[in-house]
Amino acid sequence: MAKAESEYARLSGAEPEHKHSRKRTRQSQTGSSALPERLLPQRATPVEQPPAGEWRYEVQFDGYRLMARIEAGQVRLLSRNQQDWTDRLQLHADALSELNLGDSWLDGGLVSLDNDGHSDFVALRQSFEIGRTVDLVYVLFDAPFLNGVDLRQAPVEKRRAALKKALKNNASKRLRFSESFSANQHDIFESANALALDGVIGKRLGSPYVSRRSADWIKLKCRLRQPFVIVGFTRPKGRRNGFGALLLAVNGPEGLMYAGRVGTGFAQARLKQLHEQLCSLERDDSPLVAPVSSAQSRGVHWVEPTEVCEVEFADWTRDGLVRQAVFLDLQNDIPASKVVRQQPVPIKPLSAKTTPRGKARSVQVSGVEISHPERVIDSVSGVQKVELAQYYEDIAPWILPHLKQRPVALLRAPEGIGEEQFFQKHADRLDIPHIKQLDPRLDPGHAALMEIDSVQSLVSAAQMGTVELHTWAATHDRIETPDLFVLDLDPDPSLPWSAMIEATRLTLSVLDELGLQAFLKTSGGKGMHVIVPLARSEGWDITKAFAKAISLFMTRQMPQRITATMGPKNRVGKIFVDYLRNARGASTVSAYSVRARPGLPVSVPIARAELDGLRNAQQWDIYTALERARNLGADPWEGYNHRQRITARMWEQLDAQKPGE
Repeated sequence: MAKAESEYARLSGAEPEHKHSRKRTRQSQTGSSALPERLLPQRATPVEQPPAGEWRYEVQFDGYRLMARIEAGQVRLLSRNQQDWTDRLQLHADALSELNLGDSWLDGGLVSLDNDGHSDFVALRQSFEIGRTVDLVYVLFDAPFLNGVDLRQAPVEKRRAALKKALKNNASKRLRFSESFSANQHDIFESANALALDGVIGKRLGSPYVSRRSADWIKLKCRLRQPFVIVGFTRPKGRRNGFGALLLAVNGPEGLMYAGRVGTGFAQARLKQLHEQLCSLERDDSPLVAPVSSAQSRGVHWVEPTEVCEVEFADWTRDGLVRQAVFLDLQNDIPASKVVRQQPVPIKPLSAKTTPRGKARSVQVSGVEISHPERVIDSVSGVQKVELAQYYEDIAPWILPHLKQRPVALLRAPEGIGEEQFFQKHADRLDIPHIKQLDPRLDPGHAALMEIDSVQSLVSAAQMGTVELHTWAATHDRIETPDLFVLDLDPDPSLPWSAMIEATRLTLSVLDELGLQAFLKTSGGKGMHVIVPLARSEGWDITKAFAKAISLFMTRQMPQRITATMGPKNRVGKIFVDYLRNARGASTVSAYSVRARPGLPVSVPIARAELDGLRNAQQWDIYTALERARNLGADPWEGYNHRQRITARMWEQLDAQKPGE
């Protein structure tokens, strides 16, 4: 165990990285609601033409999306990707504090305005890069939660009226309310052009606030804007440094397709930085699927297609090239493999009188009828019941191998995750269509265990309100001999994520020293799951005892960081290495299962090489987990089918005794 012990020795002298959080107590107010810890912004759907109906329009400012969370007078400013920008925008946070608002979530955008009141994204980016944010403006346009009241189900016009009233005493030039204007579907482009706008955002009157892309918010661009893959650069001309222009591409059916060039919008500092970055990525040949003309390739330095940038442009040529392109910024949060030519959604004309959102109807997913498809399962993400069913339909190729032949338990929340939840391990409560009932003799004294073995059974589970799927550590054909064990790393919530990364590394070091190959997945909750596949040679008691021996060994080595005892009091400032999921009848949430938590995160398998880049245990939701699965080049659990035995030597290394010996 030398490697693992060296890891412990390296860390044992260090001070814990976390700071104990100071708990706040909030007085309850009549009519108040609990402030969500996390809230994702609503996103607009790009459209070609404005639909009919009752809409109000706002200026689409070119800026950074910014959410403000206010709790007990403390303001936090969060980017679109939930990065905390409060320290970078302290003057804006102070301006919000001076409004003396109660607990709130506010939605808006950070912009740089020129003398004519038009937003300038290049100036915004440059100001942000040098830390000069004093003149930037936070334009507020929605209040999903205001003064302790949850307004997400309130009509957009009422939310905006409440926000405008809350800002009426604002004396800061750094805060501004986004005014709206009326225009019918025929005049909206004329109105936008008359105001010299780059685009407008339309919001359907009467619509709620949902934390996802919605057709209730539409985006009409007078100029287009989208990400592109950088595939090369040209030599600079005249006095210009760095490069002349970037060569752009998008992914097509056969590979990367040339999409033109962008040579404006670069600050001098960005030219130099980006040039150095691209020089390190140079390659001899073009990464494009089709060759470009000799004129287009003259003087070009080709690069590996890993970097993505956002570009604004007038329109597309018939040849699929951008016209009048302006560089905006790099896009580090979008993989190059996912960049395609964006097509605005052609919205069909809608009547002003639409079907009420709450009206009951049904649809079919994989041949299974979904009742109440529009029921909101999670108020934070706004995900509806039918979308959850569609996720399980789409993720079936990846989740079914993890469910194959295993007894499954269902965590059900028929009215949504904010309402009553219950855990169903047997087929006694309800006969769910398509879900297989196993031989009752497998679990004597109980109703039959269940198995999910098809797309239809997955969707049927979702139809009956299932959110989470949990599996046994054994298959039903040899149910008394587990084929894996799980170490569930469960942290004190006050610990920073870096402590979880460190604990996962330590766990892997111990298993490496034992000679056991382990695999990782995010729990979708607070921690990590470490999975160790086994040959089916030991029973439940011995397998659980071995997992416990590992947990106790780690606790002895680092008692200030690790505990093997469950319960909140026993893990203050520590991580509980939970071995209890390895008992007969216990279960662990399946890989690719949704979790019944705000935002509907997903438990996702990762490769060991991905551990250090992991941001948290809820990094993927039902949309991004599916995208990740579809775009994976290699199986993160390659080699998982390798079966391993627990040996006498391993018990000795852990200073533990095998039960019965």
